[in-house]
Amino acid sequence: MIPMKLATLPNKIQDAFFRWGWLLLTVLPLTQLGGRALFNVVAGLYAVWGLISLWSRCDRLDRPTAWFYLILLGAFLLGIPDAIDPAEARKTWATFFMYSLSLLLMQVALQESPAHPDRLLKTMALFGGMTLAGLVLLLPYYVLGWSGQPFDPTSQLREDNLPFLLPFMLGWIWRQGDGRWRYGAMIGVIAVALSYVALAEGRAALLGLIVGLATFCWAVLGWRLRWSVLLAALALVVGILANTTPFHKSELDPNRPLDAFTTGRTILWRQALQHPPERAWLGVGIGNGFYAREVLSFTIGSDQIQVKHLHNFLMDAWYETGLLGLGALLALIGTVFGRLARAWRRLSAEDRQRAGILLAAALAIMTAGLLSFGYTSRYFACYGFACLGGLSYFAMLPSGAADKNPDRR
Repeated sequence: MIPMKLATLPNKIQDAFFRWGWLLLTVLPLTQLGGRALFNVVAGLYAVWGLISLWSRCDRLDRPTAWFYLILLGAFLLGIPDAIDPAEARKTWATFFMYSLSLLLMQVALQESPAHPDRLLKTMALFGGMTLAGLVLLLPYYVLGWSGQPFDPTSQLREDNLPFLLPFMLGWIWRQGDGRWRYGAMIGVIAVALSYVALAEGRAALLGLIVGLATFCWAVLGWRLRWSVLLAALALVVGILANTTPFHKSELDPNRPLDAFTTGRTILWRQALQHPPERAWLGVGIGNGFYAREVLSFTIGSDQIQVKHLHNFLMDAWYETGLLGLGALLALIGTVFGRLARAWRRLSAEDRQRAGILLAAALAIMTAGLLSFGYTSRYFACYGFACLGGLSYFAMLPSGAADKNPDRR
């Protein structure tokens, strides 16, 4: 007979994951400061532990979201056998699955306890603040040349996490603080994040941060939409004035200002549209986009620039996984946002604030992904899908308490 302790071990492992193991996700942005290996170890532990634990709670999954997620995985799989490099495609698909599993794990974990949504927001804010502090403390190491290399902000600074993390930090200050001091604290955090992004010359991160900030002001602070848009425009102006280099590239065609603003990314997109993949429905294979070298190169002045992907998560998904893959991805995102929109008015004021923080983070990631990282990146597939999982949880909630003052300020 199996000893009683061994027989109950699987249940204990599963219960431990949904008590605290699911919060490993919140540590991942901080682990990126320690390098790719540390991130992969923690992300792999989170995914394997979560996958083992998920089976016992499959009945808690949001079925429409889960089905569209499975369809997405299947659509990506279809293009692997005839991909340019099937081995690379299988590896990329496995990595995407490991990252994107956060969609299912998040919506199940939040149902485990009524306290879990607040635990998620507080823990994410804590590690987000630690990540921002770590990025700032590392600045002298690069700026003063202690790394042994000349200071190059575009390659040495790591700003891509900040648009995703900022709403959580601001949300903690707003919901935990009391009095006017919280406005000063929020402005201070925004200023530090905006300054770092401007110093890093991160156009994608700047736009993501601005969209996330505008969404936060509307969904969490209750600002009218016009004031949120005005704040976004002001933040964009400040970011451009703080560092004009990324927004002006004289080597590019002056008659195409959008090419200069995106540093040639729109050139890549036009080339991809002019030379689409031979397999329109399945693409060249997930993770195989970098083989299209003629599409992924362009000239700035006398320099020939070669990149690894199209720097737009929608274009990358279309080129690598075809119309089926892109359609499945858009269907999944549209399902989550559509269900949330229908449920928004019946949520309590507190739940709208909680969901608003996740919505701001999700839109910040997607906006940055339109100019930077691809759909298989850790930013989009892991953090973005975790936000989608959290939003699908709020879309499933029953009607909350009536909001006594639903009017926007």
